[in-house]
Amino acid sequence: MQKIAFFINPKIRNFRKIEIELQHHFIDFDYKFFISEYHGHLLSLPHKAISEGYNCMIAVGGDGTLNEVVNGTINAFNNSGIIDWEKISDIKIGVFPAGSGNDFVRNIYDSKITILKNLIQNNKSEPIDVGFAKFSDEKGIITERFFINIADVGIGGEVVITKEKLPSFFSAKFNYLVSILYVMATYRKKLVKVKTDAFLYEGKILNFVIANGKYFGNAIGIAPHAEINDGKFSITNIGNVSLLDYFLNIGKAKKCEKINHPKVAYSEANEVYIESSDQRKVTIDMDGEFVGFAPITLICEKGKINFIK
Repeated sequence: MQKIAFFINPKIRNFRKIEIELQHHFIDFDYKFFISEYHGHLLSLPHKAISEGYNCMIAVGGDGTLNEVVNGTINAFNNSGIIDWEKISDIKIGVFPAGSGNDFVRNIYDSKITILKNLIQNNKSEPIDVGFAKFSDEKGIITERFFINIADVGIGGEVVITKEKLPSFFSAKFNYLVSILYVMATYRKKLVKVKTDAFLYEGKILNFVIANGKYFGNAIGIAPHAEINDGKFSITNIGNVSLLDYFLNIGKAKKCEKINHPKVAYSEANEVYIESSDQRKVTIDMDGEFVGFAPITLICEKGKINFIK
């Protein structure tokens, strides 16, 4: 029997309205709301839900909320570094998009609550990939984390930092646009070394994107070649690209089409290692959140998450 745990960040817009909507649509289901009470609480709440017998984890929010629910679920089966992936596969994970950035769900289904309800009701789910990352957090402490959608080094982390300083009463799209334009105009491109199981790269980057899903930055199709269940990362290397180049090509990116530019390259890899070549700090954006700095190691874990789709 499915027992549904809804994980909600009360800071999302229209929190009460969404709560009532979920209650209305899932009145005949066995469910419970788990409301986060502080920053990072969603990393531990899945463990509590699993201990109470819940086996269907639904993140109510954006990509950051989904990231925390994924990590919290995995951590619930992590015994001193040994992860029981078999037990994790018994847990279904899904998302009801209600955050400022809802990019991962674009790979899965329409955002209507009735679609999510029908998928749960009909017991629909499939194994998808998840990314593992090891890097330095904001305090310089080596940490490990999983990501479900996209990780990137370069401008992405700077954009997130800038966006978080903007007033929340503006729309997410407006704040993303303002942040991108500001950072693009002031950013000094970083020199990095990249080593993968498929290729080597050294040079200046605007952004180096390691993708499981196709979209980031509020509906920008940065990785048109990405598939969430192929067992490998899709990589988009945006090199020494100018602000003018950005404006000339953003239309294609929004249509999730590949960009034809000498400083933009597409590739694939299972494992990636990135470090700074000029001793400057290179920020990391992970599922729409600033998490720390390179060097970073990333590994694609094939088919480890049982996702509702």
